[in-house]
Amino acid sequence: MTKASSEMKIPELMVFVRVFCIWFVAIEVFRISYYIGGSVVPHLDHVCLYLKVIGIILALVLCMAYAYKRDTAKYLSLLKQSFRVDLLLIAIIGIWVNVLISHSLGQFHEFIKDYMQGASPWSAPTLLFTLILLLAAPLVRSYRPQNEDVVPQLYFLSDDEIEDKSEDILKSDDQAIDFAKTVLASGAHTGLVFGVDGPWGVGKTSFINLAEKYWEKEGGESVIVFRFEPLRYANDPDLPERFIRDLSLAIQKKVFAPEFRSAASRYSKMLKGKAEFSFFGFKLELEPSNETIDDLLDGIDDVLKRVDRRVIVVVDDLDRLEAKMVNNVLFTVRRTFNLSQATYILCYDTECLVSDQNGQDRNKQNDEERSRAREFLEKFLTVKISLFVDTHELVRFLKTEWRQDERHFQSIPSRTMLQLSSLLSEIAEMLQSDIAAQYIPLVGNLRKIKRFVNSALLVKFGDFDIGSTDFNRRDLVNLMLLHLNYPGLFRNIYREESEGRKGIYSVYRFDDSSKVKFCNHSKYEGEVEKAEPSARFLLGQLFDVKVLEIEDSDDLDEGALSSRACFNEKNSRNLETYLELIVRFRRPELEKTFKLYQRAVERVMREGVSIASIFSRPEFDLHRGEFSHDQFWRVLLSNSNEFTKSVADDAIVTLLEYLPLYSSVDTKNEGLRRQSIYSLIRILDRAGWDKKQGRRLDNSNKSIVEIAERIYGERQYVGRGILQSLASEDRGALGWYDLMLFRLQCSADRLGQIYNVHSALILHENIQAPTSGQQASQLATSGMRIISQKIFQLFKSTYIDKKKNFLHEVDATPSEKFYGNSGKWLVEQFSDSENNYRREDHVLIARTSVKSFVIYQLSNRNKPTGSGVGCGLYDVSGTKDLGGISVAMNKYVFGICFNPLISEENIYTFADYCLYNLSNSFFSMMNDEGYVPTEAGLTSGLDADELKKYWKKFRSRILKKNLYGMDRKVVTHGYIATYAQDLPKVFVVLDEMTKAMRKRSKK
Repeated sequence: MTKASSEMKIPELMVFVRVFCIWFVAIEVFRISYYIGGSVVPHLDHVCLYLKVIGIILALVLCMAYAYKRDTAKYLSLLKQSFRVDLLLIAIIGIWVNVLISHSLGQFHEFIKDYMQGASPWSAPTLLFTLILLLAAPLVRSYRPQNEDVVPQLYFLSDDEIEDKSEDILKSDDQAIDFAKTVLASGAHTGLVFGVDGPWGVGKTSFINLAEKYWEKEGGESVIVFRFEPLRYANDPDLPERFIRDLSLAIQKKVFAPEFRSAASRYSKMLKGKAEFSFFGFKLELEPSNETIDDLLDGIDDVLKRVDRRVIVVVDDLDRLEAKMVNNVLFTVRRTFNLSQATYILCYDTECLVSDQNGQDRNKQNDEERSRAREFLEKFLTVKISLFVDTHELVRFLKTEWRQDERHFQSIPSRTMLQLSSLLSEIAEMLQSDIAAQYIPLVGNLRKIKRFVNSALLVKFGDFDIGSTDFNRRDLVNLMLLHLNYPGLFRNIYREESEGRKGIYSVYRFDDSSKVKFCNHSKYEGEVEKAEPSARFLLGQLFDVKVLEIEDSDDLDEGALSSRACFNEKNSRNLETYLELIVRFRRPELEKTFKLYQRAVERVMREGVSIASIFSRPEFDLHRGEFSHDQFWRVLLSNSNEFTKSVADDAIVTLLEYLPLYSSVDTKNEGLRRQSIYSLIRILDRAGWDKKQGRRLDNSNKSIVEIAERIYGERQYVGRGILQSLASEDRGALGWYDLMLFRLQCSADRLGQIYNVHSALILHENIQAPTSGQQASQLATSGMRIISQKIFQLFKSTYIDKKKNFLHEVDATPSEKFYGNSGKWLVEQFSDSENNYRREDHVLIARTSVKSFVIYQLSNRNKPTGSGVGCGLYDVSGTKDLGGISVAMNKYVFGICFNPLISEENIYTFADYCLYNLSNSFFSMMNDEGYVPTEAGLTSGLDADELKKYWKKFRSRILKKNLYGMDRKVVTHGYIATYAQDLPKVFVVLDEMTKAMRKRSKK
């Protein structure tokens, strides 16, 4: 007998013994069961035949169901395909031997029969029921209805590899099938090794899964695929043993080969060497057999040849192992090259095999091990295929298919998918740009895209519309990529630029020849040089002024200033807003986003939506504050040059309607009501004339004069002039403040950029009058005449003719009128300790401002010297400009408003007037500190002689009121004056003025 045949008997002997014993015992169990069942038969005579048949059928069905669930048919098929006639003969011999020696077991059989005769008749049924229960229990559990898969509420994308073609969203199945065909067509050759090389995330495992589907379909039963994952056994001391064991198990699932059961255990003993143990003080040693691993593999190979099977061994995740472990795996695979029926496929990333994966300091020994791994791998492979992500397919997926193919993203709500689409579309644009090569390492495969999406879901980007915010999508993506890939660098940015700080990353403004420019911090370049290449690229895309091309501020629009992450100024903390969103999940308030107002203005200008309908939306509710309206008018005004006729009309009418709803009380800035007057004039100047749609005609006299017609309510604007609207009766005293402010801003000597308004007021009186070429004072005097006279006529008909006290009307105006519709919100903004003002003082300041401003503007005779022409300069009518309006206003103020003969309350009105016209002692060249009464201050806008006459006439009457003892005060922007402390000083100044008047009269 040859050596090979003699050695083969060693594994076969135990297989034959096992088969022999199984069938010998099986027949013995059958015989004993027959004896036990025979003892029950006499007790079943009275049982109906139908019940007996039903019981037998149920038992058979149970056994058949159990056999079906255990894949008995498949096992029998494998047994048939194995052609192991020898094992069949051994089984028959086991049965025959049991029959031959049955007489030797007679005493045991008789014992069973006698026992069952004397036992309870329920013993056999109990034993039968127990056996049935053992079979039925797993069957019932397997057929029990399973709960349907529930879509997880925590909707994140898993990084599971694809299993079949329907999950292949990047259309890589064609390449996988071509590779699978090549592997099948290559046949089985000793040492045939394919390499699948590709970076992490490219989809190597998914690629093999698709190929495996093809092998199962086309190769059928002739192909056995063995997937070995060494990463699972990284700490296993004997990797070859694990490999042989798993390989044997994989083959046994497809081939009937009972000899494999002992192969792994024998190989394990072989590796352990001799075994030692003690017995009664004697030390015994057992030497292993002379069988080798090659002998075992030869046996496996013989089985595969006998049943005509081929094994495809796939070793995955090779690049995730340490360098030493990689060599062990390659050595293990190398030792199995004796399998001529095997083809090997290794999946790895070469660059990971030769680089430090953990980012730690590399030493010389590690470098040598990785170099050897690479060299060994090159010698090891027969042929290699490299996998690359098809960027075009990835772009197509990001732009369209990821939203449409809901099968792959069932855990993500449709609304969330829609909200995230803007970010993913931006990534697609990045991968199509000229700098796509820089982004591929960051978002160049599906795994990285899923990681990005999961981070976006965690930050809750899907809960709001990013497009409705000021976030620049590319800046947001770049910051997210920094956060994901370089957390240390991102934390440094957060420390530098959050909580109101401005660090080395955001850009800085500087003035260069009266021009604003932007630059990076002096330390910025140094920090960038420390970063890795991809991190340097992201920093450049976010903050480098040269890359962003923002060195010159003239090239930037307001949208860029309010959205780009590089800006982190005191009043526009753009970068901090980005950081707070990513770190704290804090979404910006919709009302504070520039994009909201930009879109609203676009709807007004492009879609013809009315401004009133825009203001009806919740985000423009004035009860939440005036910020949204302020921003809207500011953005609308910046586009006023593009207004059509209808948009201009809508803007002017709506602004006039909303003026009473805005606050006249100043907070940190001017109240919106005051600011809106400026906006109204700017709209008039830019768009309040000419009927042509789109761009207006050149500023011809005929077209510009339409602005004056709007102001005066003439021709097509009869009944809806601006002067009449502002001074309408329902607006009360506050309307007069609006009107006088409107008039003042129209004065040409103030040099406001409203040339068309100035020209229209001049041309209204004389269409041939020059509107340029003269001094601003001359133009102002000419342009302000008619508007001043018309306004005075309105005031005269409303107050003077009716002897109605304007100052009393201001005091009688409810506080709510000053607050507008934002009253509650405004009150919450005030602090009692701010500038020593109490909350209620802010309304007192507003009342004082209305009184002093309206009376001063109507009565002063100031010529155009830069502060605006006074109404009092002009006559009630005509062009002589002898101050007739001022004379009429002085008679009204002293004869009606301050006259105690009409009402004792007018004494307090006069006293208040004096107190809110105090002068700053610094500018009065006086030694007193603070605000003090002066002649110039007390006669502000009024005639000094009229004041002196009034004081001379009513002095004694006023002093009798004992005003010094009253707890009354006047609150202005600059100071708080009290009757007790400041009024005596006022009366002293008034006395001095009257003394001087008497001296002059004597002379």
